[in-house]
Amino acid sequence: MDNNSDYGNQIVRLYKTQNDAQREGFIVNTITTESVESIDELGTLICALSNYAAYVGIPYAYAIMGMDKNGVPVKSTELNSSFFAEAEKMLSLKLKYSLFEAKYEDFDLVVIEAQSAFGTSAQFNGTEYILDESYKPVKLAEAQREAQELWVKLRNSNSFEMQPAMNNVSAEDVMNLLDCYKLAKLLPDGSRQKTAHPISTLIELRFIEEKNTGKYVITNLGALLLAKRLSFFPTITHKAVRVIRYMGKDVSSEAREQVGGKGYIVGFEGLIQYITALIPTVGKIEGAIRKEESYYPDYVIRELVANALIHQDLNANGAPIVSIFADRLEITNPGEPLIKYDRFIDHPPVSRNEALATAMRKLGICEERGSGYDKVIKYVEEKNLPAPTILSYGDWAKVSLYFKSGFDSFTKEERINACYAHVCLNYVAGKASNNSSLRMRFQLPESKMYVVSRVFKAACDEGLILALEGTGMKNREYIPYWAKH
Repeated sequence: MDNNSDYGNQIVRLYKTQNDAQREGFIVNTITTESVESIDELGTLICALSNYAAYVGIPYAYAIMGMDKNGVPVKSTELNSSFFAEAEKMLSLKLKYSLFEAKYEDFDLVVIEAQSAFGTSAQFNGTEYILDESYKPVKLAEAQREAQELWVKLRNSNSFEMQPAMNNVSAEDVMNLLDCYKLAKLLPDGSRQKTAHPISTLIELRFIEEKNTGKYVITNLGALLLAKRLSFFPTITHKAVRVIRYMGKDVSSEAREQVGGKGYIVGFEGLIQYITALIPTVGKIEGAIRKEESYYPDYVIRELVANALIHQDLNANGAPIVSIFADRLEITNPGEPLIKYDRFIDHPPVSRNEALATAMRKLGICEERGSGYDKVIKYVEEKNLPAPTILSYGDWAKVSLYFKSGFDSFTKEERINACYAHVCLNYVAGKASNNSSLRMRFQLPESKMYVVSRVFKAACDEGLILALEGTGMKNREYIPYWAKH
């Protein structure tokens, strides 16, 4: 068992915070059971999880041992490790799974993480299993519709991430081309991957695949994330992140450009530090001391850049671009957003590149699924900055952050956008949006109630928000337009 309670706790926490609709489209379609009483039961569960992940199109499926389907712990769970050792002997050689300890309230839990079957279905003791509609393991031969769909997906599972970036690579060259030292530093403490041979770890993460010749294939996923130099791999060289610093407010001004040369994971911290160093600062008075503070901290830039990397269209030409102007920062990536631009706060997360997203989350590069953009909105409200704008044009998407603060500096459109983001954030959090809450967001005194009322009216006129039925003039509350349906 991997003694990595942090990761196990994260899986449990994610399951607890999602509703049923979000769980179905979630990267951890969590399966729950109280206990496993035999080696056969354990083996069929792991096999079924692996095939189920491939069937629904997610990189991993999970079982939480000791918790019921409502997320209520029923008893502390300790599984006999010898069960897993015996079960593993009868599982397909290519089937990869991990075990993690977790704790919820006063209960000890165990999380099973099974990697999606790839290329061929997973088997236990020569038989294929999958989860039925009630999340119980059944023989694949008894689920004909699921079996047919699974085989189609397995045949067509060669996504960009899994396509070869370099073929017939020796183990020595794999170590020379990929930054395994950086990978080891990012793996969670206590993970069995941490102490495994680097080649085994790379195979388990699908950064490489082993051939029957003793050579290896480096996948696009492995090269894109872990390359010491992207230029070593022609298939992903064009995916290097570009950072452009403009001296003025538009692209006609003088500019300096920096192009990333390393894999996303290898160069991520340096990329974020480079960007934040170029962001203007604003003076803040603390007591008798004036301090310079960046308009946006590392974690805001980190979240938005990570989102651009994860949600880009890997099959399209071009790569994410970070453009820093005198008055704003723009993050552009190829690929239309999979979620409507005005639903980023409330919509269940959707990822275009699940394997890429999963790897970056497992290695701590980005936030827990679905939590990052809300934190960005909370920050701009706290600092009284304009809400980010999200635009889609052609096959590209762009997020913009602005270098100014204070209600008086906002344009009418920026006030409306800030109002809409405020109402969405409060609605998702179960809080009321009213004149008082928006005044606090804009840091305006009570004497400016009429100004805030005008902003609400303008947002209503744009069709972005609605007055909540049953609230009158003095206590009027507002909800997003989509909350009525």
